[in-house]
Amino acid sequence: MAISSAGIGSNIDVNSLVSQLLALERRPLDRLNLRKTQYNAELSSYGKISSDLSGFQSAVSALKTAESFKVFTATAANTTYLSASADSTASAGSHSIIITDLAQAQKLVSVTFADTTTTTIGTGSLTIANGASSFAVTIDSSNNTLDGIVNAVNAGSSNFGVSASIVNDGTGYRLLFSPNDTGTAYAVTVAVSDTGDSNNTDTNGLSRLSYTAGALNLSQTQAAKNALITVDGLSGISKASNTITDVIQGVTLNLKTGGAVSTTLDVAVDTGAITDKATALVTAYNKLVTDITDLHKKGGKLEADNTLITLQSQLVSIFNTKATIPGNAYSYLAEVGIALQSNGTLAINSADFKSALSGKLNDVVKLFTDTTEGFAQRFYTETTKLLQADGVIDAKNDGIAAQISNLDIRINQFETRLTSIEARLRKQFSTLDALLGTLSSTSNLLSRQLR
Repeated sequence: MAISSAGIGSNIDVNSLVSQLLALERRPLDRLNLRKTQYNAELSSYGKISSDLSGFQSAVSALKTAESFKVFTATAANTTYLSASADSTASAGSHSIIITDLAQAQKLVSVTFADTTTTTIGTGSLTIANGASSFAVTIDSSNNTLDGIVNAVNAGSSNFGVSASIVNDGTGYRLLFSPNDTGTAYAVTVAVSDTGDSNNTDTNGLSRLSYTAGALNLSQTQAAKNALITVDGLSGISKASNTITDVIQGVTLNLKTGGAVSTTLDVAVDTGAITDKATALVTAYNKLVTDITDLHKKGGKLEADNTLITLQSQLVSIFNTKATIPGNAYSYLAEVGIALQSNGTLAINSADFKSALSGKLNDVVKLFTDTTEGFAQRFYTETTKLLQADGVIDAKNDGIAAQISNLDIRINQFETRLTSIEARLRKQFSTLDALLGTLSSTSNLLSRQLR
């Protein structure tokens, strides 16, 4: 019977011998896999730099146009009377504001009823209108209580913005109608078609909820009113809402108190918000520089690659190149508080930057945004070039990817070769094992015969 398991016939540790021989044969493959790991690390490193450049470009983009600096605050001297906000269309300046009346919504209240669920009010229909819009609800035996009427009105499919609710005044329950919006344009009437007694204007049945000329059975506890203000001496400004967006350009006024109260409103450039943008630029640049330093240092993943140093030098060159803008007070970022440090990073002096914004805003804007000389414009152009499809980063990635692809081919070929070598070795040792096993059997037979 043939020996099928290597080592059975000769006691030779065939598996160990094959493993040791394959380990020697595998050394070139190990070196190829190590090189592939290094290339993948380089590819990952350039991915990090690409991400850093994109982050820096985004921060630069936030300061590369004049619109980027149109950030304003609106501050009332007395915030009890007024609060405000401003958008990019505002202009710096001071305004005097007098608030005579606040806008308010109309309130209509019914007579009292004993309860909300069992007392029947009447049947018919209610038509609620404000002059421009109207909707009707049917009141029948299924919904002719206070609860039923409230639900019918609030769920009305054409309800244009009127709420119904129930108020307990201590003596009974009252039905309350109120437009959702303030202002005289939203005041409503309630017309009743009373099918209970066919009288739409008396004080019985559903007619008790009427509020029209000649049948004012609901009580108006609060009349609809427009806000009335005076801005910079311009009186008689009437608005339906206490939130006013169309009086001072770019400014939203939120009225809080009426009664002819007055305050001033200052609209100013938001130097804090602009400084935050500049700080974000510095932070993004410093992340890029820090990662370049870490990757290129001794033992770094890109230690032997000078591409990153060249990239950084290009950005430093922009920083150090004077912005030649005729008539401008500033030519370098360092003059407005953004300075290059000895370790290659940037630092911003927020106080100096805000001072420059407050003193010479237009000059700071031009320093960043001039179409040919502005620093944000130049940084944006350079980062776009570096990140474009055929740029430096893309070329490095393509080169590394090609090397990895070539290694994959060689690794696959080598692994196929190793499989063949292993099969050959096992076949050879199996043959040797079988031969040694046969010789051992013959030796044992001869020894028994010679005794």
